[in-house]
Amino acid sequence: MGFTFSTRSGGGIVGKIIFTTFGLFFAFIGTQFVKQEWNALQETKAMKQWVKAPCSIESSEIRDDGEDFRLDIVFSYEINGHIYRATRYGRSEYLTKETIGEIDQAHKTYTTGKTTHCHYNPANPSDAVLTLPTERSARTSLGLTFIFPAFGLLFAALPWLAGRKRKEPVSSIPSRSVKKARSGKRFLLLFGAIFAVIGLVMLKPLILTPLQKSRAAQSWQMVEAVVISSKVKSHTSDDSTTYSPYIAYRYVMNGEQYLGDQYSFIGGSSSGYESKADIVRQYPAGHTFTVYVNPDNPAESVINRTMSNAKLLVLIPLIFFIVGVVIMVSALRAKKAKLDASQAREHIVILKGTSRAGKAVGITLFTAIWNSVVFVLFTSDAPLFMAVIFGLFGAGMLLASIHAILGIFNPRPEVEITPGDIHPGTSVAMRWRTTGRADRIGQLSVALQCLRITTETSGQGKNRSTRTVKTPLFTKELLQTESQHEITQGTRQFEIPEEQPASEPGKESGIQWQLVFHGNIDRWPDLKQELPFTVYPVDTV
Repeated sequence: MGFTFSTRSGGGIVGKIIFTTFGLFFAFIGTQFVKQEWNALQETKAMKQWVKAPCSIESSEIRDDGEDFRLDIVFSYEINGHIYRATRYGRSEYLTKETIGEIDQAHKTYTTGKTTHCHYNPANPSDAVLTLPTERSARTSLGLTFIFPAFGLLFAALPWLAGRKRKEPVSSIPSRSVKKARSGKRFLLLFGAIFAVIGLVMLKPLILTPLQKSRAAQSWQMVEAVVISSKVKSHTSDDSTTYSPYIAYRYVMNGEQYLGDQYSFIGGSSSGYESKADIVRQYPAGHTFTVYVNPDNPAESVINRTMSNAKLLVLIPLIFFIVGVVIMVSALRAKKAKLDASQAREHIVILKGTSRAGKAVGITLFTAIWNSVVFVLFTSDAPLFMAVIFGLFGAGMLLASIHAILGIFNPRPEVEITPGDIHPGTSVAMRWRTTGRADRIGQLSVALQCLRITTETSGQGKNRSTRTVKTPLFTKELLQTESQHEITQGTRQFEIPEEQPASEPGKESGIQWQLVFHGNIDRWPDLKQELPFTVYPVDTV
């Protein structure tokens, strides 16, 4: 009786072409952003040559522009006896900021009737701006846009980098799996690094800054405010629409009036219109309520200073970072596809199985992240059927994580085999000792297995995939006992059949020999331990 395991992954030249096409398309879109920011940088450099001149603010007004507020300014200036009027604030026509508070501060700086300075184009005096854009910000924006084509080119090249051939030393042992293992390891390291870097980049704006502000706001001053505008903002993308509550308000601090529109320290938007509409309905225009104001900076205020359920949203960068680190660690710990030559030099070889702790940690981590998402679904306006489906899967993962954690505390076999230089036809002596609570095992069975690892391809085009299958070539039961003495420790002699093949290491193709220990434990996860060992070809010296 054998066991069959399989994994699927995209493969073939068609898959590579599709993957590369997507990467090149993403890179092309990215170059359009680069081009746009490059033109903005050149415009900013050209504006450095503009002439500074005195001007007068004729009108300055904050206006509701539908989704956002903007500052409309009209200023006049005199050049060679001719009076010009302009409305351009900077590189953009109007001043728009992330918060109305920032617009309010600019409005106080450029009040109606105030005399200040502007900059005009000497080649066209009617073209003028109130403030010159900084070249530093333009360079920063340009640098950030290079990320998009870089990622596109990276993803376009990855399929070919992962599969490129390298010269290997001539050996009697097949090297095809070695090549695949090395290229796959490089691919996983690079892919994991990308995820980890993205997580680190998002860490400060999504976690550190909001938490720091929320903690500081606990000592902010409570001030009465009046709502001047409230609405549910919609943010439409290609395949979905998300929403966020928007509440603009006016308050007075130290005798001076300020404007604010910060609802909480965590920005962004999410699906579920009704939950945002419920918030907005609590703040109709003209409604008086309390906001929290920073006494050291009265222009900074917030309505909701707690993180509450929004803390779950900060899991996003942690998920990216943890997934990236797990991928990289898995790649670094992956065993090289080669025969363990050191085994042949040992008279007694100790076989050790993989620890179940890693598997338990992985499952538990995934369960925690998944059920955090489930909690968000149940506390938002997500469709009920979606919340139920996700919830049922989360409950199943919770049971799986509990099962995996309990399995960590199972008794484990420690096995010694002799000799280490094993070939087809070799007689092998085995001795085992079961550590831990061996008395909990009701029945123990030990089997010798030889598995053939093959890679099968199915489907065509986009549906083309590969399937790695482990099929038993040889299985022999060495022990089946209920004796506590034999369960705790024992010895056996077995022979590697001469007609069976030697080991050919590799996760995608090859031959693997192993001892399988299986112990039945009542009301507890069973003991299941696979202990691989090497069988050398007869002609190997």
